[in-house]
Amino acid sequence: MNISDVSRIAIGTHLGEMNEEDSLSYQEAIEFALLNGINFIDTALNYRGMRSERDVGRVFAKLIQKEKQINRKDVFLSTKAGIIPGDIDAQLRPENYLQEILVDKGVIQRSDLQIIDHHKHVLEPSFYEFAIQQSLKHMQVDYIDVHYIHNPEISLKVLGEEAFYNKLKNLFSLYEQQVEQGLVRYYGLAVWSAFTESPETLGYISLEKVMDVAHSVAGHSHHFRFIQTPFNQSNHLAATDLNQQVGDKWGTLFQAAEELGVHVTTSAPLDCGRLTNHQHKNVDDLMSMVLNTPGILSTMIGMRKVDTVKKNLRCLNKVGS
Repeated sequence: MNISDVSRIAIGTHLGEMNEEDSLSYQEAIEFALLNGINFIDTALNYRGMRSERDVGRVFAKLIQKEKQINRKDVFLSTKAGIIPGDIDAQLRPENYLQEILVDKGVIQRSDLQIIDHHKHVLEPSFYEFAIQQSLKHMQVDYIDVHYIHNPEISLKVLGEEAFYNKLKNLFSLYEQQVEQGLVRYYGLAVWSAFTESPETLGYISLEKVMDVAHSVAGHSHHFRFIQTPFNQSNHLAATDLNQQVGDKWGTLFQAAEELGVHVTTSAPLDCGRLTNHQHKNVDDLMSMVLNTPGILSTMIGMRKVDTVKKNLRCLNKVGS
C-alpha cells in the first residue's frame, strides 16, 4: 500500500483488559473496520500483555488467509517496541518476561535497561530484532509497514543526549537491515511528549538530530519516515509551539516533519477519554478538530467495539464530504 492511501483514522489497540472478552470485542471491531474503509492498524508488542497483537493476528488469519476477503498489501500495519512487555497468555509479568525470556536467553542484559520508576526501556538492537520477530509471529504477517521505537524519551532521560543519539545510530543500522530483509518497510519514533517539550527540558528530542542520525546511517535512502505524538484539543503543541529547529529556522513539530520528509501520525485524540469523560466534550467535534488539522497523515483512536468504529466512520465521512 502507498502511504498516501492510508485511512485518516487508524485502529488503536492500547486500552482494554487483558481478557478474552475484550479480545473478542477487539477482533469484531478490527474486522468490521477493515471491511468498511479503515485500512490502518496501530498496536505495540506490550499492549494488553501481547494480546492486542495476537488479536490483530486472529483477524488477519480469518480475513486474509482463510476467507481471502482482503489482501495483506491493502492494510497498513504499525507496531512498537522498547518497553519491556509482559505475556499474559504465558502468565509472565514484565519482570518475569525480562528475566526468563530476555535475560536468561541472552537477548539483552540487565545492564542494557534504562529505568525510571516502574518504566523499563531498552535501545539495544538485539531486543528490537527479537521484538520484530515476535510481532510478525503474533500478527501472522510477513512484514510490518512501520516499526516504532516506543517512548524513547525514557532511555534519553537516563542516558543523556550524546549516549542516546549514539545508541540510536546502532538501532537505525539494525532497522535498515530489517528493511533490506523485507521484514519492515519503514521505522520511526512514537513518543508521548518528547517532540513537543521545550528544547531545554530533559527528555526533549530534536527531530532534526534524529534525521541526522538516519542520514549518517543510510544517507538519503534511509527509511526513518514516521513519528507518532499525541494531539488533541487540550494538547495541540505539535501544531502551535515553535520548538523544533530545522537549519536556522524554528517551527512547529508538524512544520519540521514536513520540512524533513517525515509522516506524522497522532495518538490520544480524545486524551485517553479525559476530554469526553471529564470535560464533557462532543466526540464529533474533538475528532473533527484533529482530522481538519493539516500535517497529520492519520490519527490513532482506540476501537474496542464495533459501535465505536461506526461512530468514527461517520465522523470520517463528515470530514470527507
